[in-house]
Amino acid sequence: MNAKLRTRKGYATIGFWAYVLLGSLVWWWWVSQGSRVRGVMLVTLSIASFAIGSMVGFLFTSYGEESGTVGKIRDWLIGGISGVTFAQIIDRESALKRVLASFMTDGANDYALVVSAAITYAILGFFFMFLQRELILNVVLAKSRAERGMMDGTQQAGIVMQRFLVALPPSLLSGADDIDEILTFRKEEAENLRTLLYSEEMQTFFEQAEGAAKSGLPLDWDVVSKVANLAYYRIYFEKEEGKYSQAQCAYSWISRGLFMNALHVDLTVKCADTLHMMDRDDEAVAILEKLERTPDAPAYVKQWLGFFLLNVQGRLDDAIRYSEEYHRLFPEESDSIFNIAYAFAEKYDAELFGSGKKDDPQSTNRSMALSKLKEALHDQPEYAETVRTKWTREGEGFCRLVHDKEFRAIVGLPEETPAGETKHDASS
Repeated sequence: MNAKLRTRKGYATIGFWAYVLLGSLVWWWWVSQGSRVRGVMLVTLSIASFAIGSMVGFLFTSYGEESGTVGKIRDWLIGGISGVTFAQIIDRESALKRVLASFMTDGANDYALVVSAAITYAILGFFFMFLQRELILNVVLAKSRAERGMMDGTQQAGIVMQRFLVALPPSLLSGADDIDEILTFRKEEAENLRTLLYSEEMQTFFEQAEGAAKSGLPLDWDVVSKVANLAYYRIYFEKEEGKYSQAQCAYSWISRGLFMNALHVDLTVKCADTLHMMDRDDEAVAILEKLERTPDAPAYVKQWLGFFLLNVQGRLDDAIRYSEEYHRLFPEESDSIFNIAYAFAEKYDAELFGSGKKDDPQSTNRSMALSKLKEALHDQPEYAETVRTKWTREGEGFCRLVHDKEFRAIVGLPEETPAGETKHDASS
């Protein structure tokens, strides 16, 4: 419904009740027949009946939280109305007639007059409140309750989110470390983070926000940013089969946040990471390269570009360049050296594929891959297990080097015999 149509309907409603008020004034003046007392009694009865009708209309249109508080009153009222029969209205001794008779003056037909006035204005009051509730008040109340519930959830989630961020190592927040490292090597710390991330307050807040988004309610920046961060960090704690769907969920909330604040650096980086998790590395790289050219770009963007570009065809040299730039800024770190080694191994694989050779000991790409891998493992020897088990799989960077004697010595794999079997220590 467009604004003009709503405005016309609003004017029509106001006009109708204005005519009702004008008609009532004329009717009260005409029926009072110049008697001030008679006029006052009719006006009082009409207003009282209108108020009772409005109250009944309010009770009949209650819903949601109100049903729990006024539902019993409504049931009692329905039972009371059902018990009022026509016989009780005309019965001279009934309590209802005695109440109505108190509004009578000395006219012969006063009882009929007060009954008709009471019924008419009670019905008008009922429909007045019914229409106001259905068209205006219930909508406003529903929106207000949703916002109030969201505000409560935001405050609760904000406290837990703050505890979660405080629990995260500074090296992770700065981008120097990866959350995967915590999950792999620091199990107790990872479990504490998981407990915070899936706490009851966080779960309630997340469900409230999802419900509000699906119903089309407006969400402010505070809510959207919290949900985006919550959904993003949850990706890393999901089981492998649930990571993709959680990444999609996080991406939708991060996109909402960037729509509201397109220059937010942290959400931009998280957006790229979720795209990478969904195997959309071209888009992730485009986002990070655009961010990298801005003066506010954090240094770790270069490190992430050095990693994401490993999966983009024809960009291995760029991956090496970004990793080298990052390492020059932070010479104590070694993650970028692993990425450089992997990139040279990929180049070596492409070189062998183009030449049709099985191996080439004189290849510059091979020697660079092995030297960089040795350099990186000197600082992180525990990562050799990952190289042995994951990087040598079919399609991975070091798959062509799995039988290379120098590579096997670097990562701690047993030496192979000429027949391709591994040598075993005599003591074993």
